[in-house]
This record gives sequence, C-alpha cells and structure tokens, in this order.
Amino acid sequence: MLTIQQPEIVKTKSGVRMQAVFSLDGNDEILWYEVDEKYQNYLAVERADSFLVGLFLLALKKGCDINVLAPVSERLFYTLKTYLLPLLIDIGGYKPIKISCDNITTESLPNTGAVGTGLSCGIDSFSTIFNHIGDDCPEDYRITHFTFFNVGSNGSLGGEKARNLFKKRVELVKPCASELGKELITIDSNISEILELGFYETHTYRNISACLVLQKLFKVYYYSSSYSLKYFELKPDSCGHFDIFNMSMLSTENISFFSTCPYLTRVEKTRIVSEFKTAYKFLNVCLRDGENCGECEKCVRTLFTLELFGKLKEFSSVFNLNNYYRKKLNYIAKVIAYQNKNEYMKEIYDEIVDRNFKIPVYSKVAANYLRLRRII
Repeated sequence: MLTIQQPEIVKTKSGVRMQAVFSLDGNDEILWYEVDEKYQNYLAVERADSFLVGLFLLALKKGCDINVLAPVSERLFYTLKTYLLPLLIDIGGYKPIKISCDNITTESLPNTGAVGTGLSCGIDSFSTIFNHIGDDCPEDYRITHFTFFNVGSNGSLGGEKARNLFKKRVELVKPCASELGKELITIDSNISEILELGFYETHTYRNISACLVLQKLFKVYYYSSSYSLKYFELKPDSCGHFDIFNMSMLSTENISFFSTCPYLTRVEKTRIVSEFKTAYKFLNVCLRDGENCGECEKCVRTLFTLELFGKLKEFSSVFNLNNYYRKKLNYIAKVIAYQNKNEYMKEIYDEIVDRNFKIPVYSKVAANYLRLRRII
C-alpha cells in the first residue's frame, strides 16, 4: 500500500515547500515541490492532488494500491480512477491497482484566474506562446505567467547535477520572460529521485503534478504538445503521444489543462516560430547544456527546417551555423533514407518535396548508402 498524508508547507533557506509524507513498504518518504516565498499563498496545501498525480506512477511500478489521507478533487479522483489508470494498466501491462480516499471534495479553491505555460524556449514552447499572447486569443485564455520546472527534463533521476542544470537553464530563459513582460515561476522538486523512472514516458504526469501545486494561481495551463494529433497513439513508452487525452484526465474543478497546437506538425510549428521575433534571440533546442551547439540532432533538424523557410539568418545569433553547415548534407541524407521510419523526418521530407528543394548530390548518394546498409 502507498499511503499519502496531508500536505504541509515548510519554509527552507531557498524558498517555500509544499510537501507530503507518503508511506511505501513500511518506509516513510517525503515528496516536495519548492517555490519562491512570494508564491506561498498560491500553494494548494488543502489538496493532495499534486501528490496523487506525482506518485501514482510509483504505485503502478510497485504494483500497490493507493490510499490518500487528505482531500482530493472529485473530478481528478473520478477521471484518474475510471479512465486514466485502467488505460495505463492495460497498455503498460501493469498489475491492476486501486485508489481510495475518504475525503473527495468538489469545493473550489480561491483562484486568481492566471493562465500559465512552460517556458523552455523550444519550438513547442514558442509555438504555444505565439498562439496565446495576442489579441486574437480570448482575454481569459491569454498567457499571464511562465513556468520552469525541475521534474526530470534536466535529468530523469534528479540529483545535484540535474539541479545545477535546472538553475543554469532558468538563467537562460529569464531574459525571454522579461522581454515578453511575464513573470517566471520556477518549481524545484525531488520527484525524479522518488520515481526513478525515465522522463520520456512520464514527463506529462511529472509536469502536471507540479502545476497542481499552484491551483490557487492558475485557472488555465497550457502543456505544449510534442506530437501532432495525426500521430495519436496509446504508447506505454511515450505519454506525449496521447497528451490531448491526458490533459482532460488530469484537470480539476480549479484548473483546466490543454494540450496546445495539437493539429500542427513540428514543421508547421517551426514555420510559426520562424516569424516570431522574440525567438530570434532566445530559441533554444539543443540536446546539450547551455547554448545551441548547431550540430546535435535537434539543432540540425531545426536549422534545416528554418532554412527551408528562408529564415536561417534570422537565427544566426543563437546557433553556431558553421557547425550546422558541416552536418547539413549528412542530415539531408538521413531525412531521405529514414523518412518512412521517423515522424519528424517524414514531415521534413514532405516539406522538401513541396518546396522543390534541390537535394545536393552528396546527400542523394549518402542516402542510398544508408538504405543499403540498413538492408544488409
């Protein structure tokens, strides 16, 4: 049995934590989420929602039932128990588990009506921002705050190395938040150390658990989708493929979650970002630490797509283009060779065809070699 106690607020040297003791296999541990002290009044300490969402993955992993000894939002309890958990058990091959809670509540918490989204400065992030800050977005759905969480993207298993990278990345995105005139709220957590699970297959639930901490602040929260709805699939190793379903299952009476830009492909999102002047100074897609290297898979993919749109020079201040030019021809070869094996490469190949892009001879020859090597 995994038992979750009543959350509490604890002050630390670096901020304020909302934390809860949970018991598993006779051992007590603490899951915590830390914010700056100025956001203390927005912490939803009356609810165990964050901890239920953050820990149900651990219960699935261990094959044990969950008992919550603190109030849980009725909508979340219902959707998690009735739809999301049975689905994850089915597609993941987990042992069936049960959730129990003696205090299920429909009572709304005080809420300021804020609208938030994560600010990673990547393609998904900027496309969400572009579509939700202008006058064409209804006022009650325009972004008012940005967030940046330490829940696994800086290292699936957490630890000091991940925490230091989190702090470094916060400093990189702060100037962007400032230019766009929005507050940046950071949340640190030990959820990665608790779960010991891969980030790719669990990122949605980790991030939403952190958002639920601030239910007194956010009325609407946008979670930037990684995949177009055309790629919707119930994959046990990739929760992002069915995020449009996840968002409905994780919303409460207080906060509504939305998977943004679900009909856009990565190429279409990149086209939008290519017109967003703020991105010219702050776009960051690199797989490595810090600034864009210009040569990793994500950098080269992004730069080649921008080149197809004739927007490469606009981003020259945030990418090492010399590194890109060295990798470009081989990347085009990979797109040609693997376009039927990779969703993103298929999108880029289709754009190459639509724009009558002249494929370099070297890339054609290299693509044939890659195909032959795969066959052999």
